[in-house]
Amino acid sequence: MYQFIATGSYGIPEAARFAGVNSRTAARWIAGDGAEHRGRLFRTDLRSVGNRHALSFLDLVDLLVVGRFREEGVSFQMVRRVYSRLQESLNTEHPFSHQRLLTDGKTIFAETLDRDGDRHLQEILTGQKAMPEILKPYLKQIEYAADTQTAARWNIATGVVIDPAQAFGKPIISSEGRTTFVLSQAYWANDKNAGLVADLFDVSTESVRRAVEFEGQYSIGRAA
Repeated sequence: MYQFIATGSYGIPEAARFAGVNSRTAARWIAGDGAEHRGRLFRTDLRSVGNRHALSFLDLVDLLVVGRFREEGVSFQMVRRVYSRLQESLNTEHPFSHQRLLTDGKTIFAETLDRDGDRHLQEILTGQKAMPEILKPYLKQIEYAADTQTAARWNIATGVVIDPAQAFGKPIISSEGRTTFVLSQAYWANDKNAGLVADLFDVSTESVRRAVEFEGQYSIGRAA
């Protein structure tokens, strides 16, 4: 259990709903198909147990970026090549979780392009929907660690943060530290009485409502 402290732990369906990725697609990117793991994009930080797989917080942020690549029509093969090249150039196992994607994204992708000479990536970089600009709305939600320059916290929604150093990385109300899941479950278990739940958990009524809204928006069904 100690390996999850400040690391976070997310099952594939849970990670997929936060990243806005189809859960079956996410499973293929993470676990691959068959004994040879065909179609796997990256190895996760947390060791698999049989057919059960878990992602760390940095794996989760990588998954978020991969999802945005695929939404814009970047081929899986190109995503794999960019991921591998950036691992080398940024010297990290989590290139899509690195701060330079936000602060210097165009240069980084251009450097990757120079090595691969891929026309499709060239079009993405120079077209109206340049990839660094596509990623910015999502990357701006991320707070990065000063020492490693890798993702440290994800402000996933208004007043809600995913912080691997708190509550094992489960979404919490940023101002009060209570998990959105617990507050939301208590709300429905108490006849939608937000005031009562607020008193029970010593949080504001607004925090309860934010938790309910978040859990409704990021339900499992959203990424199924």
